[in-house]
Amino acid sequence: MSFRRLDRDVIGKLGTDIYERQLQSKLIESAFDQFVAIDVETAEYEVAAEAHLASERLRNRLPNAQVFVARVGHRSAFVAR
Repeated sequence: MSFRRLDRDVIGKLGTDIYERQLQSKLIESAFDQFVAIDVETAEYEVAAEAHLASERLRNRLPNAQVFVARVGHRSAFVAR
């Protein structure tokens, strides 16, 4: 089981940076409206229709991943209701 080694704010900053600089333009056409889980230490990622599936796939490959989740084509991954 993985645990968070980095502060939540650090994961958010690093994840946002990786997503915006490296992945957003690459994924916008092929994975719009899907979730991308990014390991902020390696920039490895997985895409899936649901956030937990993307995270699970990433952790299956990288058990110690420090995971940031974004929704492709949206400003935030989740909407508060």
